[in-house]
Amino acid sequence: MSIMIASIVALWLLVLSRLPSCVRQRGDLVFFVALPAALAATINCPPVFHSVDSGLGFPGIASLMSGCLVMVSFGLFRTAIVKAVVAPAEQEPVLRRGLLQTTAAITVYCVAFACASMAGAVSVDQPLGRPTLDAASQSDVGVFVFMATLCAFLAAVSVEVTIVCLRYLPQMASAMFRTGFSAVALGCVITVAAFAAKFARQTIVLTFVGLDYEPFLQNAFQALEGIAALLLSFGLMLPSISERVAQWQLHERYHLVRLHPVWRRTAHASVVIDSVSVPLKGVLSRNPRARLHRALVEILDSNLAAGGNLLSESETKLVQKSEGALYA
Repeated sequence: MSIMIASIVALWLLVLSRLPSCVRQRGDLVFFVALPAALAATINCPPVFHSVDSGLGFPGIASLMSGCLVMVSFGLFRTAIVKAVVAPAEQEPVLRRGLLQTTAAITVYCVAFACASMAGAVSVDQPLGRPTLDAASQSDVGVFVFMATLCAFLAAVSVEVTIVCLRYLPQMASAMFRTGFSAVALGCVITVAAFAAKFARQTIVLTFVGLDYEPFLQNAFQALEGIAALLLSFGLMLPSISERVAQWQLHERYHLVRLHPVWRRTAHASVVIDSVSVPLKGVLSRNPRARLHRALVEILDSNLAAGGNLLSESETKLVQKSEGALYA
């Protein structure tokens, strides 16, 4: 339950992190990936699930809603990843194929649900996403096709996104983006494992073979699904965090703090313009980048005036890292 709640919180945080961009640009693809996923995760929470089923008075409608929302989310997720990393000339066939797959999967999913409902196999007491074993109803073929379609579609999208992420990962210059896409790829791998466990569980329920493993597979699915949601949320949130880090110039402020002791020890009065250039005063300034540049110039000029022997080895490395942050 704790993993489930953590994953729901992570998904809603992702929604909130992308909301400003969505409002500013009048549309943000990652926001529309996160919103249906967060809604689906919320609906799948047992208290909400039972409230939706009871409130709408239709057995299993919460399962249908959450499944469709997840498939829409993953369809848009694939689109977002493709548009982010694939060359524009190569995007169209991939996006067209993805749209057809998503449409077909949702259609099969809804038809299978309708067939299972008409056959009386959908129970109002148990969510299809997280059911307990009910051999009298859950072994219906319609329910199996219903859940198998969801598992197959989400696993297929996850495999495709993993391949795309791993293929383009070496070409990414930003460490923040590499970390984000690595988290997305790992989350997709875990998603495949989660829905493989789900599919195996549904097969057991359908065939009654290996019933002893059913609780283990269900618990494994829930745990892996929660971990995957956390990783995917984290990976998709990182680019937004990276933008804010760049806007707030946090790297520059951090290096000003690190450079202050070096500046105090090495900066010679002849190269210091005035007290305004003191690195610590630049940490809270409006333009820390300019302050960092000035501090580096004063340190390097002082070192040059001293014959190049003023800085220790560790201080030299720190100055080089600060220069790298300034000109990155």
